[in-house]
Amino acid sequence: MSDNIDWGNLANQAADETDAEFSTTITSLTNISITEINEFIKQSEISNANAVKVLQEINNAAASNTAKADAIANIDNGVSFLISLATKVV
Repeated sequence: MSDNIDWGNLANQAADETDAEFSTTITSLTNISITEINEFIKQSEISNANAVKVLQEINNAAASNTAKADAIANIDNGVSFLISLATKVV
């Protein structure tokens, strides 16, 4: 993923996009398929905006792993979404 992504702007755009458009955007940034993204969102019951928040925390180079984990734990369904993503990586 690129360090030049404006995650705040992406979050604002995601709020206005359809689920299909959102999935396409996330897919292009993560190299995970649209089907997989949709399944991760469905399994974790996370909103599109909160999924972007989780990805922002993961991408936050300034935060420690503990700070990232704490921030994700405070996002509704953030941990479930992160677990879904982790199953793809592991």
